Amino acid sequence: MSNLIDFEVLTNETFYKGWHILEYIEKKKLTPLDIEAIKATIMDALVYKGLINPEEEFLNLETLSITNNPNDYHYNKTPNVSGIPMHIKEQLRHISIHQSAGLPVMLFIAKPPSKIGYCVYDPNYSVSSIFDDVNFLEVIYDSPTRPGVRLTETRPFIEVEINGEMYLVDTITNRVFKSSWFTKTYNMEIKSSLSKKDFNKKQKARYKEMTAPEYNLANSMFVYDMLLSLPSEDLAETKYEVEQAKKNYPDQAEEARRLNEEMQAHFAKYPRQNK
Repeated sequence: MSNLIDFEVLTNETFYKGWHILEYIEKKKLTPLDIEAIKATIMDALVYKGLINPEEEFLNLETLSITNNPNDYHYNKTPNVSGIPMHIKEQLRHISIHQSAGLPVMLFIAKPPSKIGYCVYDPNYSVSSIFDDVNFLEVIYDSPTRPGVRLTETRPFIEVEINGEMYLVDTITNRVFKSSWFTKTYNMEIKSSLSKKDFNKKQKARYKEMTAPEYNLANSMFVYDMLLSLPSEDLAETKYEVEQAKKNYPDQAEEARRLNEEMQAHFAKYPRQNK
């Protein structure tokens, strides 16, 4: 038996709703949906990193351990709900486009909505850029967190294929839901649907413009410097993605360092002017 805390990928690289996943388990009251998503997210991380044998090792969330007991939770390549799979996150770290404000897409969608607001369409379109085909949906459904409440205001999702199954990507909570399961469980009704493959000429041109490569990490880093100074546990994923962005975009990181030094020098030279 292995303790979850002994896996560095779980303590440093795996997140749930912006938190380090093991801290979320420790400090939050988990709903049944949370528990299902967290199990799948943990096992996805361990299998992706090659740290367990999914045929022989299983998850016991109550004891926070990996066991050899086949009665415990099995790895599922296509779970009903999960955090965004690690292989997709890795792709999103290496894409920086106009619609993501010139930031690596994974950093862009790791921003907690409560800290920095954005239109949900922007992260949806940003994530869609790595998929050959995407369905852009407007839907209504029963609330997953408020039993008996029907959400009648349409909500945009993108629907993509992951491991041979169609999934809804929720860029607010950074989770994915198996489309067939979500439709059945929450009575999802599609109000409008448009496939990327069915774009007309004007839509194709606009989408190409939205997803064109763009790099603005350097000019955004001062915002993140302020953001990351906040003592907030739901900023854990943002902080991690900032460091990943610096590694993947070293020229932008160096430019950010230079701009920060210039700004600090200006404040030091004109302290009263900047009060």
